[in-house]
Amino acid sequence: MIARAGPPSVHALALAAIGCGLLAAALLLPLDSPPLSLLVCPLRAATRLPCLSCGFTHAFHFAVRGQFARAFEANPLGLALAFAAAVHAVWTSLRLCGLPWAPRLKATAGLRWAAMSALAANWAFVALRGMR
Repeated sequence: MIARAGPPSVHALALAAIGCGLLAAALLLPLDSPPLSLLVCPLRAATRLPCLSCGFTHAFHFAVRGQFARAFEANPLGLALAFAAAVHAVWTSLRLCGLPWAPRLKATAGLRWAAMSALAANWAFVALRGMR
């Protein structure tokens, strides 16, 4: 259900700021040299199985550079999250400016099931890719 949105909450502002920070870091930091090259996935190091977020750093790196196929290859959910962070920042800015056409979306049961299904499908994709 779509209802007219009022000003954004403190949580929405914080989430938009964090998303912008992540996108800026992905744009400015080099992928294959410190500090990003020093990060190791603890689950993958211990079990050789990829975690749900394996490939997010690469997905963000490629997404902010417009290389969407490579971002999808790295982690489809990472690409979706990078896109969602950018959309949320714009959406929150519109709400902050008080524009009447910035609607508020309500989380329904169907939306929650779709999100859980996307998480499961993404993990299967990453796990199968990691076993190659």
